[in-house]
Amino acid sequence: MRFTKSVPLVALLSVSAAAGGVSISQNVEAGDRCRHVRAHVHTTLVSAGCQSPVGICTTGTVDGGPFEGATTFLTLNAAPSAGMPGTEPAANLSYSGTFTVTQRSGTFVASDLGVLDPGHAAFTEMTRSVSGTGRFENPTGTLFISGQIVENNTAFDGFITGELCTDRGDD
Repeated sequence: MRFTKSVPLVALLSVSAAAGGVSISQNVEAGDRCRHVRAHVHTTLVSAGCQSPVGICTTGTVDGGPFEGATTFLTLNAAPSAGMPGTEPAANLSYSGTFTVTQRSGTFVASDLGVLDPGHAAFTEMTRSVSGTGRFENPTGTLFISGQIVENNTAFDGFITGELCTDRGDD
């Protein structure tokens, strides 16, 4: 009786091992086109040429990793109190927008969702790949940007981390 009951368990373990083998080969294939990202980013608030519906734009630079280049951020929407009035201070801001990195070898565009906390001089963002050209063709992956509000609340200094996958791999 015990042997009969253990056969389904053995079958389940065999199926799990086979599924794990598929998963491993998928990860190896994805690994050829993916790379871990860790880079420094510094941006400054700008008003000239800002076409944000809420009037918040930045320009800056990324130093290191595949994103070495110039950045722009266009805020599309924002909510005071991080969208939670009564819970968060009015100065805290949740926002969404478009984050773009431009370099000679291509352009990376992402949808960005973040929270700004001026009381603690901190910000954090989740950046989801949307599109790209050149070395950033067909990007996938989620990046995270976190850091400090600096220069009298007019600039942001932080790090981008996460994984970026593109058709061109480590190109």
